[in-house]
Amino acid sequence: MQVISLSSLLEVAEDENEIIHYLSSFKCEKNKDVESFLHSLAIPNENRAFTRTSLVVDDDQESEIEIIGYFTLLIKPFEITGEVSKESRRKLTGDKEAVVFNSILIAQLGRSDRYKGAISGEVILGLALENCELIFDLTGLRVCVEYDDIPYLNDFYIKNEFKILQINSNQKLLAFLRL
Repeated sequence: MQVISLSSLLEVAEDENEIIHYLSSFKCEKNKDVESFLHSLAIPNENRAFTRTSLVVDDDQESEIEIIGYFTLLIKPFEITGEVSKESRRKLTGDKEAVVFNSILIAQLGRSDRYKGAISGEVILGLALENCELIFDLTGLRVCVEYDDIPYLNDFYIKNEFKILQINSNQKLLAFLRL
């Protein structure tokens, strides 16, 4: 298993359609948004330097290297809602009156249906967090996830030491991790 940046694949590809075809092999029935992002938005977002997507691949295959999962990172500012305590604001920003903070957002995180039961979501999250730690070391930005309020997602992120901060204006939960 190894992590390959989408940008490096795009650099070496003779034809972007090869990469589009490769990404279309990723299937995630449980979360069609995760599947759709990789199929339709990952390359345009990569090309305009809006996000950075990394593929977790199974390099033990003798034929085509299969996509186990992927994660997408971006830097994003979040408005801090009125329900967030001054102490939480201080921990995030150093300023208990802060109304905005910048973060490293794990914008997408997914595993291929083919690897369900073989590779856990925690493994893919761990690989994403390794990249986040590098960014944190350079910038001091916190790591956040924004997700739908669904029990299995809540359990997953809380089990992985994320702390819920607030409900954003899009009705998604915003959780952060202290590195």
